[in-house]
Amino acid sequence: MKLKFTTILLITACNSLTSFAQMKVVIMGSSTAFGVGASTYSNSWAGKTEAFLNRNTTDGLDTVFYNIASPGYDTYQEMPTGFVPPAGRPLPDEFYNVTKALSYNPDIVIINLPSNDISYGYSKAEMINNLRTMSSTIFANGIRRCYITTPQPRNDFDQDHRDSLLSLVDSVNNSFGPYAINFWDGLVTTDGLSMLKDQYRAIPSPIHLNDDGHNLLFERIKNSYIFGLLGPVALQLTSFQAQLQNNAVLIKWHTEQQAANTIFELQKSADGRTFETSFTQTVVEARQSSDYSTSDQTAFSGKTFYRLKITEAGRQYYSATINITGPGKLLNISKLYTDNSGANLIVDINIQKSQLVDISIIGSSGLTFARKKEFITQPGNSIRIPIESLTAGQYFVRVISKDASIVKSFTK
Repeated sequence: MKLKFTTILLITACNSLTSFAQMKVVIMGSSTAFGVGASTYSNSWAGKTEAFLNRNTTDGLDTVFYNIASPGYDTYQEMPTGFVPPAGRPLPDEFYNVTKALSYNPDIVIINLPSNDISYGYSKAEMINNLRTMSSTIFANGIRRCYITTPQPRNDFDQDHRDSLLSLVDSVNNSFGPYAINFWDGLVTTDGLSMLKDQYRAIPSPIHLNDDGHNLLFERIKNSYIFGLLGPVALQLTSFQAQLQNNAVLIKWHTEQQAANTIFELQKSADGRTFETSFTQTVVEARQSSDYSTSDQTAFSGKTFYRLKITEAGRQYYSATINITGPGKLLNISKLYTDNSGANLIVDINIQKSQLVDISIIGSSGLTFARKKEFITQPGNSIRIPIESLTAGQYFVRVISKDASIVKSFTK
């Protein structure tokens, strides 16, 4: 019998223990998921998770666990059967990969591949792309919950490789949102070196966790709501897109399994790094399926980057970042300068639609010293205006089109 949800997507208290018996959980990964470093498997994060879910006192039936982790494995070895890796990368292993996980018809899949890809010299992009493929393959087969753990710190790396792991923490969080589990914070030193703390290290190993380290990861699993026992099923952002509409950008997104009091913050950026919130929407009621949209009338003239900051059930996470080349300005003076002789002012005008414009040179007193009409062809032209007769001082160039006007100053 499958898990049952109320109309607000919460598992009821009376069904919570019975739900344990109705789940199949597959754990994929490498040595940490296998339990290396813990004094016994029951003290590993995987063993503790299994014991936690099997606190069943009602029907005597336990949750079924399949741990197909293998020490030393990387993302390529756990890709779906039939995947063709690039030259020099290993083939998927059908005994430990995504296809094997799917053969158990699981309710939940947890993937814990924290650092071997970087250790073997693979790029960060390779690792993230492989994890995305694994996750999307699992979801495409009807599995509603697939969770990806972040990297874990390790002390046998140089600083560059430790920095790579640190940046991958953000990549995993941004790529998988509510389906990412933080296996980094708490384990790592706070001195900027990104080392594994000795208190959690299975000394003398520079990589593996001791019982305390495994317990910390178990607490992250337990508190992440992934089993639906302590909170709502995580929202699924199934679509997020931006498109030009007239002179604005229309941003749309679609969600499934949305809990009550979900907050969406649309954030924008000119460089894809520094974001600010431009639109906020709070949805009080729970929704099984919903569409949202908003219009950005102030997109940047070049690329504009967008992402969603989503707050639900005490969690905050970000969507993937999308970008679009916006409508830009209807009219713009991109450059204003004099020629080599100093006798002529050159006005570089950019325009979205070819048309006749009015160009004036105005003094600081408001007096117009020159005026002419020019037909500007899209995307723009350079216009030459004689200024030899002007005395020294500050002046303004004003350009007026049918749809817009712009003013820029210059000094002679």
